Amino acid sequence: MAILSKISCLLFKMAKLSRINTKPNIALTFMSFTLLIVSTNSFANHIPKPTQQMVPLVQSCQTPGLVALTFDDGPSDNFTRVLSILDSHNVKATFFLVGKKLEKQNYIELAQQAITDGHQIENHSWDHSDFLTLSDAQITEQVSKTNEILWNTLRVIPRFVRPPHGRIDVPEAMPIWNLGYGIALWNLDPRDYKSTLFWGPQQVFERIEDALEPSSPATDSFVILMHDFSATSTDKLSDIIILIKQHGYTLATLDECVINSEEDSH
Repeated sequence: MAILSKISCLLFKMAKLSRINTKPNIALTFMSFTLLIVSTNSFANHIPKPTQQMVPLVQSCQTPGLVALTFDDGPSDNFTRVLSILDSHNVKATFFLVGKKLEKQNYIELAQQAITDGHQIENHSWDHSDFLTLSDAQITEQVSKTNEILWNTLRVIPRFVRPPHGRIDVPEAMPIWNLGYGIALWNLDPRDYKSTLFWGPQQVFERIEDALEPSSPATDSFVILMHDFSATSTDKLSDIIILIKQHGYTLATLDECVINSEEDSH
């Protein structure tokens, strides 16, 4: 089965990834680990599944020269401001939403605006629980409940799950893969979730600048972790977009990041 071979390769990739600009600390030990993907999912049979090829793991774009801005933990009260800045630069981003927030009508309306503006919506768990502390059944519930509310309120069919805090190991990834969804992480973390006397918008900007400066659009790509609730990043979001373009990169959604990966799988 091609997908098993693909996941096996990605597991080894996950095991050796420990770049300085990544937040996830993926400590994987899987000697003699046997992949068993069982296609049994009765929790959300009535929710449509993604029609695109499943990409088990995304941490960067498959095509050099692309940068994906991804925003976690929304919708937030800062959502409208983020959408406005993105729109002013004609940039499309990817938003990983917390399912429970969509129980509130005002957050549903914010998410609907993001869809109207052409942004991508994905799954960031039901209530932001740490997947490393959950059972397989609990992880399945976190993903499936969020998929259900995304469909019922927004008519969105997600294809990726981003585990809260990026905390994921092979055992916790298995239920997500079993459901047919890829795992989306990142390779550039500007730490916009920090806000201290010594860490603010300028430091977030400089961390992205430091990653872009030695890079080349001919060979490199980035998936940047951000948070729409964070003034630490949104205060400099316009400057960050300009910076990325000045370095010769094209802003993309996560779907656009994996187009080559889909083609290679056929």
